Amino acid sequence: MLIWAQRYADAVIARDNLHLAPALISKAAARRVRRGIKAIEAYLRRVLLLLALQIEPELARENRARPIYGRKGPRRAAKRPLLSLKAFPKEGIDFALSDKIMDLQASNRGACSPHPTPVPARPYLARIAALRELMNDPYTRARRLAWHIARRRPGFLLAPGAQDAVRNRYGTEFSALYTAMGAGIPARSRARPPPLGPAPRPPPRIRVL
Repeated sequence: MLIWAQRYADAVIARDNLHLAPALISKAAARRVRRGIKAIEAYLRRVLLLLALQIEPELARENRARPIYGRKGPRRAAKRPLLSLKAFPKEGIDFALSDKIMDLQASNRGACSPHPTPVPARPYLARIAALRELMNDPYTRARRLAWHIARRRPGFLLAPGAQDAVRNRYGTEFSALYTAMGAGIPARSRARPPPLGPAPRPPPRIRVL
């Protein structure tokens, strides 16, 4: 399934010559790239949720075999992930750089100029690169999502994303698989195992007074 997402990402990059790593692109090209990125993210959300539903039955055995609470060693500062992709988004797509701010800045710069104002291409290139990294290793993110739904989202699940997020004109295989996953996720979620409940807490310790 991920090979079609990679091919579609290649098409998004080649359509506006993003493989040349330009510094600026036109506003029309930015809109096309933004639509392509949103389609890829909607597709990957369903892929990750489908993989998480396949991993979830194995988590009950692993949860019973965990005798250690918490983690040992000094805590390290958590690095901010390059890609923020939530399977259950609250409000639309979560971009690292807000498109509204970019459009507002571009409109302010181009208010006194008759020519269209270009848009920085770096945020879009970074987003596509992060999506490619997720396509190369989806299992880690899917496993994390499996623990999340096993503890916090029991029962029947619907496929994330609207049906028109990936339109048919974006490619026959790409859109057909997106639609098929939309029907397969609810069907597979009907046979989910019982919820694991919250993560176990460590037992109380007796300290010397």
